[in-house]
Parts: sequence; structure tokens; C-alpha cells
Amino acid sequence: MKEELDYSRGAKPLYAQLYDILLGKLKTGEYKKNDVLPTEAEFEEIFGVSRITARRALAELAAKGLVKRQAGIGTMVISALEKQEVKARVQLVDGQQQHPIERKNLRLEQRLPPPDVAKAFGLDDKTPLFLLTRTIYRQNTQPAQVNYIWLTSRLHNLSLASLSEGLYNMLEKYGENIESFQDVITAELPTQEDCRILNICSAEPMLVKTRKGYNARAELVEFGIARHIASSYQYVVENSR
Repeated sequence: MKEELDYSRGAKPLYAQLYDILLGKLKTGEYKKNDVLPTEAEFEEIFGVSRITARRALAELAAKGLVKRQAGIGTMVISALEKQEVKARVQLVDGQQQHPIERKNLRLEQRLPPPDVAKAFGLDDKTPLFLLTRTIYRQNTQPAQVNYIWLTSRLHNLSLASLSEGLYNMLEKYGENIESFQDVITAELPTQEDCRILNICSAEPMLVKTRKGYNARAELVEFGIARHIASSYQYVVENSR
């Protein structure tokens, strides 16, 4: 019998719902230390989710130090307690957190990356990369941030249609799912392109998050620059398990 997940608009991503369910089973003792969790195929049957979704939920548990994945054995429980960690996020402060986030992909094109991006990918300055430009906003609002996301040269024949189910679903299908990342946050003024896309003036302060996302092989997959209108966002840091 399949356990029910919430497929309604604005609900948590399915992998996050599955993670919460599994975490609850760990905390209640249904899964104990040294137990082997069901396989991705079994999760597909139990919850009605794809193996990609199950894999990501298990990866989140592994990242929290709750399980470890071993070849020939499966996914084994090593702890029922999440590691204490510092969590940081950038969130809107306009009181519309109850509305789901909307993403609009504006264009996907191959371009020569700037020197810092080329260096991060270990490339010369003559190797083009795919650059995704998109805006993010909430219901009935103007976009409050623009993303410029450079993607690894290991991806080929991409188009906006490739992103119809979302950027990270596409990356997982290519075996390039993000397993770890590094964020750097700075304060800057907008570029001309920012001003045009977000319809702001050149003196509008920006909160800029530069993210390097890596796959399980520690290879750089994305070099993303998220440029937020500073007056619409706040930077939150939490210390929790």
C-alpha cells in the first residue's frame, strides 16, 4: 500500500516530504541503527515516487549523517539524530511566504564564460558553456531576483524544453545531481542587465549569492549567481539539528 504524499501546488518537493517521513521513522525507532533501508525500487513501490526522488531523499539523510550507502549492502542506518549544523538562507520579507515561488526561464544560450567561471570549471576562456537566465518571484508580484546559472560542459544538446520539469530534475537525469555546494554572499550594485530584467535603477542595492554546486564525484556542475533586490530579502542564519 502506497503512503500518501502531498502533490498540491505549493507543497514541499516530493524528496523533502519523503525525507521528513524517513526522518520520523528514525526518530520513532521504526528504523534502528544498523537497519538496512528499503531500496530505491522499493521506495518507488511504497510511496509512488521516482527512483530519482528516492535517491535524493536518501542523499539528504546521508548528508545529515543518519545513513551511509554501501555497495552490495544498501543504505544502512548509522544514527537517529541529525548532526547539529548552521543553516543559512535568503528569504523574501514581503509577507508573501505563503505563496509558492515561481521560476521563469528567460533564455538558455551557449556563451563564453567570464574568467572566474572558466577557472572554476577548469576550462580555458575559449570553451563555451550553457548559461541559464531566469527570474524568481511569488504570485502576483514583479520578479525580485534574477539568476545567471553557468552549467558544466558535460551537458550537451540542452534547450529550454529540457528544463520543463525543473533545472535540478534535468541535472539528475544526466547524472549530475547536486550533492554539495558552497555559497558566497556579497552586497553589490546591479548590472545593466539586472536593471533591464528586474526593472530597477542602477542605484538599487543588491544581495548577491554566488553558488558552486558539485556532484557526488566532487565535480563542479553549476556556477550560479543569484542577484536579489536587497530591500525584498533578508539573510537568515540558524543553528539547529
